[in-house]
Amino acid sequence: MVSIITQSRTLSAKIKTNLCATLLLGAALFAAPSLNAQTIYQLPNAGFEQWDSDELTAEPTGWNSFATSDGPWASLASSPHHYHRHGSRPGGTGSHYLTIYTQSIIGIKANGNMTTGRIHAGGITPTSSDNYNYTERSNADHSLPFTATPDSMYVWVSFYAYHTGSEAQVEAILHGDNDFKAPNDVTDRSLYKGRAVVHTTRTTEYPDRMVWTLLKCPFNYNGTSTGNYMLVNMTTNNSPGAGEGDDSLSIDDITFIYSSWLTGLTVNGTPVADFDKGRLNYTVRLADTSLLMNSQIEASTEVSDATVNMTQERLSDTTASVLITVRAEDSVTVHQYSILLTAPTLPDPVSITDPDQAPRLQAYPNPVHDLLTVTAEGPVTLSDLAGRTLIQRECHGTTQFDLSRLATGTYLLRHAGTVQKIAKQ
Repeated sequence: MVSIITQSRTLSAKIKTNLCATLLLGAALFAAPSLNAQTIYQLPNAGFEQWDSDELTAEPTGWNSFATSDGPWASLASSPHHYHRHGSRPGGTGSHYLTIYTQSIIGIKANGNMTTGRIHAGGITPTSSDNYNYTERSNADHSLPFTATPDSMYVWVSFYAYHTGSEAQVEAILHGDNDFKAPNDVTDRSLYKGRAVVHTTRTTEYPDRMVWTLLKCPFNYNGTSTGNYMLVNMTTNNSPGAGEGDDSLSIDDITFIYSSWLTGLTVNGTPVADFDKGRLNYTVRLADTSLLMNSQIEASTEVSDATVNMTQERLSDTTASVLITVRAEDSVTVHQYSILLTAPTLPDPVSITDPDQAPRLQAYPNPVHDLLTVTAEGPVTLSDLAGRTLIQRECHGTTQFDLSRLATGTYLLRHAGTVQKIAKQ
């Protein structure tokens, strides 16, 4: 991680619900993703693990270089501007990555270029408007149908440039049902829906030494078009013809990020104290215990296409647990927030005397297949719905619970009065 990215889409999806009706609401929300079963949410071969052949200058599968360009100067520009590399970025699990580089052709500097579309070599000068990358809808090898709306783009790069001021560029453009041309069409908002673009100066001072860094940028959805295709372009210099022969940009693991964070919580019209989107557990005292099962909860999501499901459980006559599950557009990224509703004075065994001292329990992923990561201080118990203890651990920080032998179903994770439902898949 290099920095925290503030998403460009600031619309808040506010969901107000009486807790008595939340089960029906949740069922409707979770049924929705099945309607888009064919939607893809990540770029195919985004880690450059598949290649058209084992040759050093083969193209990564699903990506296109000067070798497959078109236009009147395509034959002249078709010499390789990229390498198939073995290795990976720090912490990566793959064994391949891509390097593109600047090359001089008859004295003209041609920047390294790779795209999910097609390169059009239409002009002899680098700055000619006849040189562009474009989506060729009639050709499946040079077009990428894409309808999801990512919130951010992360990409690992290592960049060397002879000039310290040179900037490499990676961009992703979600555009409409048109043969979008970049950079020609980026000023016409009627042709695209959103765009993410990130620049980097050199990360290493030596062309033979890799220094990887993670770049992050938000998608800016300021276009008026529908989203039908994704055009991704990578170049060693964001200015045509401005590079030098040794300039090289290595790329690995492009990831689209989908937000499942909340930006706010209110209980019965009052904002939850000390709310922070990264804090998942809260305690709220109610002056009227009759509201334990009838409190009005308002959850504001960071982006408008996230879905929210709320469930409740009465723990005692004076306590209730509210679980708020936020699922991102990709139906994979999930965060779960927990609110413990309590009476003004808590009897044992739920003996929290200060909301600021409420025990924090974090567990993810949820739903879980095998390993559940739990962060807490003190004893943590996993039980079934009948109350039978299945796992009990003394936690001091982060601990993993192995649930691989448990049957598919719902379980309860308890810690110092906090109860969290865990879905085992």
